[in-house]
Amino acid sequence: MRMISRKLQLPFILAIIGILGFSACQKKDNETSFITPNVGQGIKNGRDTFYLGESRALSPELANVKNPTFLWLVNGTVVSKDSLYTFTPTEPGDYTISYKISSGNSYNFWYYRFKVLGKYADGFFIVNEGWFGHDLGGVNFYRNGEDTIHQNVFNRENPGKTLGKTTQFGAVYNNRLYLVSKEGPLVVTDVNNMQETGRIAQLPASGNAFCGVDNNTGLVSTLDGVYQINLQTLTVGNKISGITGQAGGMIKAGNYVFVMVENAGIVVLNATDFSIVRTLPKADAGISQTPDGTIWAGGGKLLYAINPQTLAVTTTNVPFDVYGSWGGWNATMFSTSTKEVAVFVGKTNPWGAGGDEVYKYTVGNPASLNQPFIKLPTKMVLYGAAVRYNPGNNTVVVTAVHSENYQQNTLYIYDAYSGALLKQVAYNGYFFPAIPVFK
Repeated sequence: MRMISRKLQLPFILAIIGILGFSACQKKDNETSFITPNVGQGIKNGRDTFYLGESRALSPELANVKNPTFLWLVNGTVVSKDSLYTFTPTEPGDYTISYKISSGNSYNFWYYRFKVLGKYADGFFIVNEGWFGHDLGGVNFYRNGEDTIHQNVFNRENPGKTLGKTTQFGAVYNNRLYLVSKEGPLVVTDVNNMQETGRIAQLPASGNAFCGVDNNTGLVSTLDGVYQINLQTLTVGNKISGITGQAGGMIKAGNYVFVMVENAGIVVLNATDFSIVRTLPKADAGISQTPDGTIWAGGGKLLYAINPQTLAVTTTNVPFDVYGSWGGWNATMFSTSTKEVAVFVGKTNPWGAGGDEVYKYTVGNPASLNQPFIKLPTKMVLYGAAVRYNPGNNTVVVTAVHSENYQQNTLYIYDAYSGALLKQVAYNGYFFPAIPVFK
């Protein structure tokens, strides 16, 4: 074969994954003309990352080519001999797509690479209570940077299956999303595809929160104490001795598990045998941890800082009351940064809901509490565990509803350092957002 065109390189860098290359070998006569690639709709100049559930249509663009033959390969495996190939991956990963075209004594080879992410990568979930008396709980998904909310993703991925009534809590542990409802099942899904992996049909009492302890054991707090969960068999084990009444938020830190208990205070458990080590002051909001290891909670006009080794408690005054929601429990409007020693608190009504201000306490700087860090627009109010720090991109995520109808929802995303509004996404529906959940 006589080489007419030398090897051509398209030098742009593919996002995350590498380069796109092109080579051609042509006969310089009237039989054939230049063969160029057509990468299809949705591919951005070769800089392409997309998600499971999406496809990319690929085809060569030919001119004056007689009787061409085609060969498509995915990661070196032949997948098609047609002129058009639609790439629809079934697993996340890195893919090299290449084709070979022959026409007479002309030959062309072209390749490019894709990064395929999980269907629910690069974003976070919003667990929804559902409209009590009308709908069961549900889960929405927000992909970073988009201007839309992907609604009811649990139902879409699990036809015929449902969550319970008032799904109030979700937590990711070991690539599983644990969804806790007030009534009905505790449901577990694969965090990558939202497909259910198991469920406990009914908890011993109205469910509140979940906390993973190790690969085999988790805890679930309820209206009647705390119960062990076998994560391998997904069965309920023993009730934790010494905890009575309603228990709420929990966090494991080092050798301890800290449990917020309505009538007792913050109960510290030995993380190995779940015996009670100590009971700390009562708190209504929390519980969360800053990067220095400190455990934080709040109640009244105080923030509590707990040393996770010594269990010593220090307090900081807050210029407003930090309310909880024991009467209709949720995970409260309380969160901490992973980048700085800072606490975010929603200023709510006495029953632990509503309000339109978020405060940021930068530890060591009492003046940081003198004014709101975030102020919502008129008639928009906080709902559920509405204030959550997103460690994936250092933002504060706020879920809000319109105070006059609760059908108009807005997701607000703020810079966690400055409080600047980065994104707002409005959507309609009686979802009653319970808690944003990050992977």
